[in-house]
Amino acid sequence: MQYLTQALLALVIMLILRKFYRQYQNDFYLLWSWSWLALFANMLGSCISLANAFLLPLDHPFRITISIVTVTASFLQILWLYSGTLEISRSRKLNRKLVKAISYSIVPLAILLVFLSFNNPDAGSFRILYRVGIKSLLAGIVFISCSFLLLRMTNTGIGIRFIIFSFLFYGLLQGNYFIETFLELYEKDYPLEVPYFAAGVIDIFLQALMGLGMIISVLEVEQHNLKKANTELDTFLYRSSHDLRAPLTTISGIISIIRSIDDPDKKEEYFNAIQDRLIQADNVIRDIITLRKGQKTDLQIDQVDLKEEVSKEFESLIDPNNGSPKLVIDAAENTRLYTDAARLHTILTNLLSNAIKYHHQADQAEIKVKISKADKGYHVALSDNGPGIDEKHLPKIFDMFYRAHRSSNGTGLGLYLVKDALETMGGSIEVSSEKGMGTTFRIHLVDHGANHS
Repeated sequence: MQYLTQALLALVIMLILRKFYRQYQNDFYLLWSWSWLALFANMLGSCISLANAFLLPLDHPFRITISIVTVTASFLQILWLYSGTLEISRSRKLNRKLVKAISYSIVPLAILLVFLSFNNPDAGSFRILYRVGIKSLLAGIVFISCSFLLLRMTNTGIGIRFIIFSFLFYGLLQGNYFIETFLELYEKDYPLEVPYFAAGVIDIFLQALMGLGMIISVLEVEQHNLKKANTELDTFLYRSSHDLRAPLTTISGIISIIRSIDDPDKKEEYFNAIQDRLIQADNVIRDIITLRKGQKTDLQIDQVDLKEEVSKEFESLIDPNNGSPKLVIDAAENTRLYTDAARLHTILTNLLSNAIKYHHQADQAEIKVKISKADKGYHVALSDNGPGIDEKHLPKIFDMFYRAHRSSNGTGLGLYLVKDALETMGGSIEVSSEKGMGTTFRIHLVDHGANHS
């Protein structure tokens, strides 16, 4: 009855998490749902094994097959739960090929554990150790590790706290099961042995709390995302309408002035002013289109040479007749990676154009780009020796429509687009600056080559 209850509980939670995954497309929901599916298979297999314990011999093919399925499912549950927890705690995707490879390697391991002493009627304790005890030891280590991973998260609601609590105590309980199983081999008394019925009730309680925590955490994450989206939408509507209306109002005023003057030179000057305002409005519209397109478009992975892309973007942005700064690139020998080329273009264009725009008008003006190999990708440090950014502005420069320099004629969307593109690609960005000494942006680009097919 205990196994059947756990199987039904796992099935319900799996279906709820799958529903969340289809709606929100967060991969850790999918991995968690797989872990519950594996638990369902494990408990269902245990029910079948228990029902046939006295009907079929130990070496019957059906009993062996069910045991292999059950052991495999128990290890897959641990793997997928750990993978999903890693993703939510680190806010980035894992290497899917690695997860698949480990999943496939579990099958031969399960076969080996099942066939150890499978036909020896006197080796019951050893069979339990191989098929249950080892799994309990690994589960104990993994669940306790997962609880500490979640503890490191900065924003933890009630759902994550439920998960941390249930993971920690479930891990301790699984470790206790292993000690019981191990000592049973030597017929040793164990003072912390949990009675079978009580252990079943505690298992069901902790699994129910675990599932409830996961469901609540999903709702909390999506509620946070919704609040953030609403705030950004309000800011977007207000600022975009203002930034589009301002140049149109100016153009209207300039046209009124043009009608009242006859001087051709003055008219030309005002026509140039109109053109500047039209370019300003066009830049706002272009950035809005880029933002919307980036939010609706999935990653399109291609191989690019990072060093070449930096050089090309710089050459396309500079004006040789306007005192452009010098570009200095310090790069590793091989800077090829698989990434989203369009989003990379957005990142490099905005960072380089800012560095060019705010460089010192002097012979020694330069932009330095250092590209170094990093874990699962590349680190790129882009530095200029321009006027720098006041410290009070640094926490806000990636906000939508924020301008650190009052004299800036930009849209205020550039750095927001950079951060949005990097987060979509699984990367990150940091900034450091000193007034009068320049600014350095440090970005981490993920190489999606391992997941490229």
